[in-house]
Amino acid sequence: MICPHCDCDNIDGVDVCDDCGMPLVDLDPMGNELEQSITRHSIDVLCPRDPVSVDPSTTVRDAIAKMVAKKIGCLLVEERDELVGIFSERDVLNKIASDNQALDRPVGDFMTPSPVSISRQDSIAYALHAMKLGGYRHVPVVNAAGSPTGIISIRDILRFLCVRFAEVRSQVR
Repeated sequence: MICPHCDCDNIDGVDVCDDCGMPLVDLDPMGNELEQSITRHSIDVLCPRDPVSVDPSTTVRDAIAKMVAKKIGCLLVEERDELVGIFSERDVLNKIASDNQALDRPVGDFMTPSPVSISRQDSIAYALHAMKLGGYRHVPVVNAAGSPTGIISIRDILRFLCVRFAEVRSQVR
């Protein structure tokens, strides 16, 4: 259960938040229809896009060119089918934009290592919570072996919420 006071993800059934100590017993565990929807639906309904990956030794210049060509905001960094990092447009802006020489260095020097990942069976609420806590706009989707099988973005979740919100509103009328 997510604490409405501090957003801590608590174990279902606890009476007080582990993080802030606020009571959780009076909260409606079912929530409204939209809340139930993100808890009930798994990541799979978002149809995660196939991941686009590069090797850690790929130059930043080539990685940026690939992102531009594919019109995407991030690349997964893989080594022998194992997810080792994520390289995003934020990395370009925050770590590279002011250093033109960085363009010829390996993307592994600038990636976010060991990114948080989710599985297709995780709920949309779980993914949304992880994205909020980490400040992420993209999260890799991995299989049981930890190999990337997809990627979701905050836009995918917003699209789902917009559709669900419209459905809920049309039921009220």
